[in-house]
Amino acid sequence: MKTLGLRIREKRNEQNITQLQLSKLVGVSHVTVSQWESDTTAPNGENLYKLAQTLKTQANWLISGIDSQHESNVIAPPIQQKMKKLPVISHVQAGAWTEAIDYRALGDEIQWEEAPSSVEENAFWLKVIGDSMTAQNGVSVPEGSLILVNPNIPAENGSLVVAKLDGTDEVTFKKLVIDAGQKYLKPLNQSYNPLAINGNCRIVGVVTESKYKF
Repeated sequence: MKTLGLRIREKRNEQNITQLQLSKLVGVSHVTVSQWESDTTAPNGENLYKLAQTLKTQANWLISGIDSQHESNVIAPPIQQKMKKLPVISHVQAGAWTEAIDYRALGDEIQWEEAPSSVEENAFWLKVIGDSMTAQNGVSVPEGSLILVNPNIPAENGSLVVAKLDGTDEVTFKKLVIDAGQKYLKPLNQSYNPLAINGNCRIVGVVTESKYKF
């Protein structure tokens, strides 16, 4: 059975455009489009209708698979995301994170935050420290934000990632840039310089969501 994510991917392929191109046309991040196609999150509101317009289809078809011109003029209600609780861990704990992690080993004082139920069990939340990902323009993830890290998503050029450098105990949060075969960890804040990596770094996971709690 086709999901919303599969229908988005189907229409995107029909239009012969990449995820990155689609994100720019709709006005969202590349990560957001990736989340939609993996059914991690779902578009709604203005984004849903921009997406349908860009893909030359109907919002109702994207949501339900039903063409309202032939079946009904009733728009399907927005998809309600089921939620689960995932831990907010430290930068040191993230550096030692493995697929076989035992939540009980985190202790009784661990904080838990809601995340979409479709996210893998070994995903986790991390609090952003410092201003290296606070951008003057475009995508910005300020200090204090909570980021959702998914170890099961492959890191690609342009992905926001959490990585651990050899010889360090803590992880770092940066944008992965691949240029002519060379990989860099690039801050979104232009005041900081990118760091070249070459076999001296492990990508812990890809960041798929951020939120700021006051």
